[in-house]
Formats: sequence, C-alpha cells, structure tokens
Amino acid sequence: MVSLATAPLTKVGFRRDIRLFLTALVAFFAVLIAVLLILMQQMLGQTRDAKWEQFDLITSVAENELYKANDANIDVVLTSLRVRYPIAGATLTRPGGRVVRSGSVVEGEGIESLTRRGSYGTLQLFFDASELYSLRRTFLLTALITLLATGAGVIMLLLYIPRITSPIETMLDHASQLGLRDPGVDEQDYLIETFRTSLETMKAQQEELQRLHDQQKTRADEFERITAALTRGLTSGMLAIDPEGRIVDANQAGREILRDRTLDNASIEGALGESPFADVLRDALTHRAPLTRHETTIDALTVGVTTVPLLGENGDFLGMLALFTDLTSIRTLEHRVRDMQTLADLGEMSAGIAHEFRNSLATILGYLKLAQRQTMPEDATTRIRRAEDEASQLSAAVESLLNFARPMTLQKQRVDLRELVEDVVMRLEATAGDVAIHISGEGAVIDADRPLFARAIENIVRNAVDAVREKGGEGRIDIALTSNPRTVTIADNGVGLSPEDAARFFLPFQSGKTNGFGLGLPLSKKIVLLHGGSIRMTGAPGEGATVIVEL
Repeated sequence: MVSLATAPLTKVGFRRDIRLFLTALVAFFAVLIAVLLILMQQMLGQTRDAKWEQFDLITSVAENELYKANDANIDVVLTSLRVRYPIAGATLTRPGGRVVRSGSVVEGEGIESLTRRGSYGTLQLFFDASELYSLRRTFLLTALITLLATGAGVIMLLLYIPRITSPIETMLDHASQLGLRDPGVDEQDYLIETFRTSLETMKAQQEELQRLHDQQKTRADEFERITAALTRGLTSGMLAIDPEGRIVDANQAGREILRDRTLDNASIEGALGESPFADVLRDALTHRAPLTRHETTIDALTVGVTTVPLLGENGDFLGMLALFTDLTSIRTLEHRVRDMQTLADLGEMSAGIAHEFRNSLATILGYLKLAQRQTMPEDATTRIRRAEDEASQLSAAVESLLNFARPMTLQKQRVDLRELVEDVVMRLEATAGDVAIHISGEGAVIDADRPLFARAIENIVRNAVDAVREKGGEGRIDIALTSNPRTVTIADNGVGLSPEDAARFFLPFQSGKTNGFGLGLPLSKKIVLLHGGSIRMTGAPGEGATVIVEL
C-alpha cells in the first residue's frame, strides 16, 4: 500500500535512469557501427589485394607466352590472352618500334593497367576494375549514411528525451495527489503501486456503476413494456414527434390508419405528404400548442386529431404526441343519415302535395270525360282532349311522386350482383337501340331486395341511355363490377353534366331531360341508402357522366 509519509516526491532518479539507459543504448549502436565499418574496410582491402594479385599473375602468364611467340603471330597471342583472361585491352611495343594493340587500350575510371618490359618489348595490359570501384563507392556511401543516421538519431534522442520522460513525470505528479511517497520507496515502485491502487478503485467504481446501470435498465425495460402495452391498447393512432419534426414512434393502430406510409424516423411532410393533416401537425409543433378533437383530412380519410406538447422538468420542449382517429366511416354514416332525413322530409312533403294534386286531378279528369260525352264543336273537342292528355301526364307525375314518397320495406335475399345487372341490361336492350351496353368485372353476392335494387340500377342505366341519345352519334355505356369493394360503376359518353350540378340531380324534379320528371335518380339514391350503400355522380359537359354505387 502507498505510505502517506511527508517526504516530497522528486523526479531526479527517474530522469537519471532514462538518460543513462539512452546514453548506453546510443554508445552501443555507435561502437557496433564503427566495428561494422572497420570490417567492411578490411574486406574491401582484401578484395583489392586479391584483384591485383590476379592482374599480376595474368601479366606473368602473358609474358611467358610472348617470350615464345614470334613477330608473325604476336596478334594471335594477344587476342588469345584477352579471350582466356579478363583483359580489357593490351598494347605491345616491339624492340624495333612496332606497336601492336588488341582490344580497348583507353585508360579511364574503372580501368587499371600493368606494364612489363622484356626482350619481347614493352607490354601494357588494361584490366576492368569497375567492381573494385563499385565496392569502394558502396563502402563510402554506407559509411556516410551510417554517420548521418547516427547523428540524426542522437539529435532526435536529445530532442525527444523530454517527450519520453514527460508522461511518466505527469503520472508521478498525479500520483502525488493520491498519496505521498515514503522516502524508502523507489519512484517506480511507488508509481506501480499507485497505478494498481487506482485500477482497483476504478474496478470497484465500475462494478458499482454496472450495478446501477443494470437497475436503471431493468426499470427502463419495465417502463418500456408498460408503455408498449399502453400504446398497443390504444384504439386511436399515436405519433411521437421530436422537436425537429421527425416521427420517432407510431403505434400499430396509427400504422393501420395511415397504411402504405413510411413513418419510422421520417419527417412530418415526408411521412404524410402535402396534406391538411400534415399542416395541422406542423402548425401544432411550431406553436407548441395543444389541439383537442381537431378534424382534418388526409387522402380520402377524415381524421380527428388531439396533440399534446411534451415538456421536461426545466420546461424544455421534448416533442409532441399526436392522437388521431379515423372518422371517415362516422362522417360517411352522418352524410347517409342526413341524406335519408332529407329524402324523408322531401317524401313527406311530396306525399302531401301529391295527395292534394291527385284528388284535384281525379275531379278534373272526371269533368273532362263527362264533357266529351256531349256534342261540341270540333275545336272544343280537340282542346278538351289535349287538356285530358296534360292532366293524364300530371297524374303520372303525381303517381311517381307518390312512389318516391311511399315508405319502403326491404325483403332482402341473396342476390348475385352481376346476374341482376345482366337482367336489367337485357330488359333495356330492346329500347336502347343503337346504344351499346357492355358489362365487365366480377360481381359479388349481396343481401338486397332484388326488385327494388334492380329498379335503382335500371333508373341509372335509363338516364345514361337518354343522355347518349341526346348527344347523338355513336353511343356507349360501360358497366364495371368489382367485388372488393363491392361497386357498380355506370359510365356513358353522353351529354355529360357540370360537377357542381351532380348533387342537384339526386333531388326530385331536377331532371335535365325534356320530358323527364326528375324522380328516377332520387328514387335510386333512396333505394341505395336503404341498402346501406352510397351513390355519387361525376362528369364533365360534353364528355359523359359516371355514376358509382358502393355497397
């Protein structure tokens, strides 16, 4: 353990040991380099002596052969010597002054020569000593590089000794803050002991931190399970949004409502697109304002939104929670109820009017029939007949109005939708003339009052036929059936209608035909609503109209 004596901590011993070690290391390498250079120099000298002995021996052999040669074959002898021995060139000056040369006889770097005199004349042989020159250059270059490297190493050592000792000295300074060194304890032992004690302390603290971390993680896991159970139990959709406007979490109900959308770590605009719903969330996040049951839309959905800003203990804005519910079915039901109430009010009012009209019309028709039994001028008889025709037409309109106003009781049964449509088209083909009617798609089996539902489809198809005939030219009506969702789509290429007039044609007496009463489409709407469905019409002037019946 570290002693808490009062002796001050010094760094002299540590610096001395470091400098002594580094000086000894440098001295060792210096001696080693010097020995290697001496050995290399000795090897270079031995190689040079061996080369010169070789050159001298070759020269002696050449002298012996020249003694035996005569003047006629002296060129052959020199050439033979150059072939057998490493002789670069040879020059022989005969006693008579004749000079014979063979090979390269130019002296230069890497060329050494030997000269001998005898009775044969003066012989000078040139040898290639480039290998000796190369070895000498290599030795000088090696010696220079070694000396420079040694000097650079010494300089770097002197410059980096403070860097080497500084970390240890810093550790000694910090170690003194943990406990004072006993004068009898060496600095290295003191540092090692202090380091070991620090490690033990850090290990104990790490174990304590790990224990606290495990406790916190257990609590976090429990909180996460509780939160997950709560979010799963929510029947409304939930979005958790951070302060930057990114969606960090969404529950399963929210994903089902916003189907086919990427919600994880996406921005509000990236997940919800350019929609009123996205605008409401962005505005609530920007102003950090809570919303309660705010109604908006996204795509074809109507949603109710409630937002809750999240604040930390210090009032920091942490983000926002958005709870939303799909109100589309509720709003559709409300529209259907309103339509049913409107039709009921119109029917009640129409029934009263129709009863009054029918009583008066019966009296008028009775008087007209009595008048026709008497003899009258021809022009008077014609006027009475025309009055009777008008009264009969008005009576038919009153009867249609009564049919529209009369309460209906459904007698539901299993009905094949395609078969029902085909029966309606078969009945109308005789009167449709040159208007082609095409049926496509697979129908579904539904629970419906077959006669009433067939009447609703027939009224729509009749209107389409009349619209095509009014436009003239080649006419066509397409009836498309789908099973999921169960729809009947009737499209024609007739005169069409303005989009703002589409809702008006479902009210009584709003016919666009010359001789129509305007009760066919209202009656079809009433029948569809009674079957729990919806009906809507779209189109454009001159481009035809489309009626969509959804069940």
